[in-house]
Amino acid sequence: MDDEMKLDRIVAWLDRKLDPGAFDDVSNNGIQIARRGEDVRLVAFGVDASAEFVRAAAEAGAGLCVVHHGISWGGGIKRVSGGVYEVVKAAMDADIALYASHLPLDANRECGNNWELARFLDLAKVKPAFSYHGNVIGLTGVAAKAIDKTIGETRIVAERGEKIGVCSGGGGEFAEAAKELGCGLYLTGEASWGDVIAARNAGMRMVCAGHWETETFGVKALAAAMSRELKVKTAFLG
Repeated sequence: MDDEMKLDRIVAWLDRKLDPGAFDDVSNNGIQIARRGEDVRLVAFGVDASAEFVRAAAEAGAGLCVVHHGISWGGGIKRVSGGVYEVVKAAMDADIALYASHLPLDANRECGNNWELARFLDLAKVKPAFSYHGNVIGLTGVAAKAIDKTIGETRIVAERGEKIGVCSGGGGEFAEAAKELGCGLYLTGEASWGDVIAARNAGMRMVCAGHWETETFGVKALAAAMSRELKVKTAFLG
């Protein structure tokens, strides 16, 4: 591993890998907090840009945090107060940059949440599915063999040959669409009560394995890809 790498080189690699400009997203993807220092010795990865996570990254000696859920959404940060203040202060106190990738990391075929879940489940005949704000972020696939695995504390069971829909995070709204696509099982992170009832009404077997739990897959895969391709030190801190 290299001892250090310039921040702009790492950010350029992330932008090429994830192509944030191709997505109409509520998240303001890319660098959300800058830093004065240019050299990065460690990149910390996590699902959420919490103050706790940023402080853990600072303690580990990170110069950059890469997360799935950042702190700048929609029209951006209007007030640096409350929880946002705690995150910004923790980052600035330690001179740590923050990079966020929301939908681009869900959809990425090489190291995205949903394609990593498909690989975890050994799905074959994988095809993109489930459009969110015009972005196709999930997928369907066929169980190459009988599945009996766990994500967190949630057991995932499916028969060989069963068609499965996958959309990480809060994708409960796609359960009916999964049924229409011929899926016998739909896997997501969490669902609203209305989505649960809609799935039941449609006869769709939906498994909610946890928002955070289903979105560690892409974050970890992205960290591994960065370590492998850039030879920079990375750490998954949650």
